[in-house]
Amino acid sequence: MTPHEYLDSFTNFETQLHKLGGKEFDLSRVSELLGLLGDPQKDLKIIHVAGTKGKGSTCAFLSHILAQAGYRVGLYTSPHLHRVNERIRILDKTVLERREDFAGCITDEQLALVVNHLRPHIAGMLNRGSFLTYFEVLTAAALYFFKQEKMDLVILEVGLGGRLDTTNAAPSAIAVITPVSLDHMKILGETIAKITAEKAGIIKNSRQQVVTAPQTAGAMSVIVNRCHEFGITPVLVEPGKYRDLKVPLKGDHQKVNAAVAVRTVELLRDQGYKINDEDIARGLKHTRWAGRFEVVRQEPLVIADGAHNAASARALAKTVRDEYPGRRVILVLGLSADKDAQAVAGELKDLGGIVILTKAGHARAYVFKPAQAQQLFPGRECAITANVKEALELALSKANKEDVIVVTGSLFIVAEARTQCTSLILQKTL
Repeated sequence: MTPHEYLDSFTNFETQLHKLGGKEFDLSRVSELLGLLGDPQKDLKIIHVAGTKGKGSTCAFLSHILAQAGYRVGLYTSPHLHRVNERIRILDKTVLERREDFAGCITDEQLALVVNHLRPHIAGMLNRGSFLTYFEVLTAAALYFFKQEKMDLVILEVGLGGRLDTTNAAPSAIAVITPVSLDHMKILGETIAKITAEKAGIIKNSRQQVVTAPQTAGAMSVIVNRCHEFGITPVLVEPGKYRDLKVPLKGDHQKVNAAVAVRTVELLRDQGYKINDEDIARGLKHTRWAGRFEVVRQEPLVIADGAHNAASARALAKTVRDEYPGRRVILVLGLSADKDAQAVAGELKDLGGIVILTKAGHARAYVFKPAQAQQLFPGRECAITANVKEALELALSKANKEDVIVVTGSLFIVAEARTQCTSLILQKTL
């Protein structure tokens, strides 16, 4: 059994979020496994990033700045676009020079060594009647790998929520909260306050520093109150102070994410880490983060973006209008089953001159019904396709060279769009 097959043998909640209610999450299992591995997380300097929007981009900015400054940085993110190896990366200055989308990924050989070390410990737990998930095993593997590789710093992206997310079994020196909005409400709660309380669960001791992006008043109140429980004064990021930052990722929201990353880096600099302004500028300039307003094809232009909720869709629509004013947009939309289709469509309905609804080849894919098309996008030319390949072929057949095709709704859709836009089959349709 390959390490990939072994990992896939564990229950994967990422494919079942539309069926879960929150009771399935528990830190005791991964804590036990980490204990059997010698608690590698306790020897790591960790920056933990939670939030609804911009977690991944903030992690990317952070890791690129720190690597540019000469540090070896462990980066753990989720989900992956194409291969699970993308989730566990080591970045340093040499790796950045490759200018690759997924540079520094754990190799198959490294993954095999790590998994083989974990397997007897996992077998013992299972024999004792315990239960482990895909994300728990993978998180433990990442932390063990980072300890073995002697990382200077580790950046952990929360998978879901924060308080009971598997990554929260690890202590963090700095807790970062990116903008919070409504998402995963069945699991995290129906209000901003409840959702923020789950995110703010990564704040858990008085030794941490806390950085928060601009928030709604309700979210900020929850974060500040959580900090005060531990005697922490949170660092509130003021993006206006960082308006001159040059970032390659498009959209005003990415400037906010970059500001959060830079403010976090400034805290590290205050602690004695050697990071100069040139490191910050070069790190931001060379940050790569696939699937976020990414141009995956030219003439006609195809943009892939993982906007998956109303707030992200709103940011996407604004970015499209800012970057390509006056150009006709063909919207290709596919969602996950746990998302609010009405809310997402409400933010995108005025964007697409033509709308093509589709579905990813994923267990959580939302299946649009014919009657929904005009309900969600009244007055628009709409079509529904069975898969992303058909959706892109239809979009390309309707597009002229000046049109912009925007593919969005989930990272599952983005991953398939990236693959299809480089496939020989799709090339033949141009």
